[in-house]
Amino acid sequence: MRPIKYKQKDIVDLFYKEKVLTKKQLFEMCGFSNMTSWRMLSEHGYISSYNFNAKYYTLIDIPVFDKNGLWSYRKVRFSKCGSLTNTVIELIFNSRSGLEKNELQKFLGVNPIPILSKLYHKGKLNRKKVDGLFVYLQTDEDGQQTQLSNRRADTIKSSQERLPEPERIIAVLVELIQRVELQPQQLARRLARKGIQITLAEIQAILQHYQLTKKNR
Repeated sequence: MRPIKYKQKDIVDLFYKEKVLTKKQLFEMCGFSNMTSWRMLSEHGYISSYNFNAKYYTLIDIPVFDKNGLWSYRKVRFSKCGSLTNTVIELIFNSRSGLEKNELQKFLGVNPIPILSKLYHKGKLNRKKVDGLFVYLQTDEDGQQTQLSNRRADTIKSSQERLPEPERIIAVLVELIQRVELQPQQLARRLARKGIQITLAEIQAILQHYQLTKKNR
């Protein structure tokens, strides 16, 4: 019996059905060798995943990318930029206020720390500490300053939105006047003993709003 011969349309139809495939799956389903699979994928246009060591593929016209140029199918993730390295650079350079690692991980769904460290030490990204966290920035000096200014403005706005009512703000400030070395946890405990309930997030918001973080005291 002669083997079934598959054409490019067959591989395209298979992708439209399955959305995401590995070369091994293509071989098992259609009998394509790696070389044949590569040629047919290249002719149509494809993207490889930026997780799972880039072993998954999808056709260029299948993903519906979000505003960050990202798309996922089940646990497999793809980017308009292709590789994770290019994606991280693109996200940071286009970010209004830079990105710290947790923000990037939320977007990407993977741990970005190894890539961030590599890109920083190669001079592809810059970074600055803001409120104790490294914020990764573009390399252009003017662009960095714009991102940092936006980050500080966003932090102030966010802290203002989290500020408690004036009575509890005054209570925190009075405690700090009496004992300037107190940390947020200590402030919360002291106020709780006086019947004033306040969260650590609210105390942090007060400290940031009045520029009373530890380094400024």
